[in-house]
Parts: sequence; structure tokens; C-alpha cells
Amino acid sequence: MPSKHIIFEQPLNERIRMCLRIETLMKRFHYFSSLKGNWSAYSALVGVLEITSLLERGDLKQELMKELERQHSALKSLSEHKEVDKSKLSLILNRQKQALEGLHQLNGKLGEHLKRNDFLLSIKQRTSIPGGSCDFDLPELHFWLNQDHNKKLKDLERWAGPYLQLETVIELVLSVIRDSATSEKVVAENGFFHQTLDSQQSNQLLRISIPASEGIYPEVSAGKHRYSVRFLNPLPIDGLPSQVKDDVTFSLTRCSL
Repeated sequence: MPSKHIIFEQPLNERIRMCLRIETLMKRFHYFSSLKGNWSAYSALVGVLEITSLLERGDLKQELMKELERQHSALKSLSEHKEVDKSKLSLILNRQKQALEGLHQLNGKLGEHLKRNDFLLSIKQRTSIPGGSCDFDLPELHFWLNQDHNKKLKDLERWAGPYLQLETVIELVLSVIRDSATSEKVVAENGFFHQTLDSQQSNQLLRISIPASEGIYPEVSAGKHRYSVRFLNPLPIDGLPSQVKDDVTFSLTRCSL
């Protein structure tokens, strides 16, 4: 059943942007790996390779450790507040400690375990070419795709192993950030809304929720000091979108733990 509201998220720093990308790719991996069929297995495999390529751009493990330590320190300072749910806070703090320990146990740089796999490297090189992974280009891939579903699933889970552990940490990091603020109703006059960011806060993420029935979507531009939201009408879908002319009431959450 379609959701009554659509939530759009805008990261406010590179660390959270990377986490959201990995989160999206892992969701695709789980979806396609759960389906039977050659093209589903291929899509799941490409997802693993996309994550590997993404991780080559920086040391996400170190970034996640820094983020966990930052969040842990920020939440620990709340333990003295009377209105804080002590049991829930303690649970989150313990999960953060466990996540940190798990990251420490991950040896080497993430993605290195696949760089010695000639089969995956050959596929990675060909996926950048339109139609480059045809049967005649990669007969070994064609052979693998025609194996039993359970065998392919075991291979995919083995290749994605470290990423599954990484996913658990990212889920924790993002859930704490998403829960760090409550939404408020605001109005975009003539389809446009802008606001200054408090530089004294650690701005992490914007969440915009609008009813699916509105048939519009937001285009967000964000920097260190301010952000703007412009609501667009996507119709016709193959033409240029136009800015909404009417006022738009939407739910806005500024996550700044």
C-alpha cells in the first residue's frame, strides 16, 4: 500500500551524505538478492560493486568511528536531564559502544577483500561500458548467473559480508540523527522556503515530509550557513518541471545532534 506521505532527506555534510548512499545501496542489495532470477542476482551483484567503488573515495570506517564517538559524547551529556528516558538512553549508548568495538575489529580498509577477486574485477571494469556485461563479453558471469539461486545467494552474502556489518552501524548512526529532532509545520510561500542554519549547532540532516496526494516534490539547495527548498510540479514528466505557484504546507525536521 503506497505511503500517505513522502519523506525527502537532504544531508548537510559529506559524512551523512556517504551514509545515506550506502544505506540506499544496501536496501537495493537486499531487495534484489531476495528475488530469484538472473537479472535480480545481477542487480544485487552490481550493488556490491557500487558500494565497493563508493568506499574507495574515502575511509568510511574512520568517519563512522568519529561519528559514533561524537554522538556518544553528545548523548551521554543528556543523562543528567530528568525528562530523559534513562533506560532508552542507556540502550543506545551500549549499542554505540558495541558498534565501535565491531568497527575496530574490521581489519584493513573496507572493500579490500574484493580487490583480489578477478571475477568481480572483470565485471566492475565492464559495467562502465553500456551493454558491456553481455554473455559474449563475460561468459564467466553468464555461467554464474545460471547457477542455483542458493549458491548465488551464498556468494553474494560472502562478498557483501563486511558491508552487512557496516550497514548495521550506519542504521544506528542515522536512526540517532533522525530521532534527534521533532518535525514542525512550515509554509513555503509561492512554493519557496529558505532559512539560515545555526552555525553553533552540528547540522546533520534535513527531512521534508509532504502528502503523496500533493503530486509535487522539493528541490533542496543547502550549504553550511543556509538552505532553501523549492517545490516543483513534475508534470509533464518528460518536460521541464515548473515551480509551484501556491503556498505549500509541509513538515520539516532539522536534525542537528
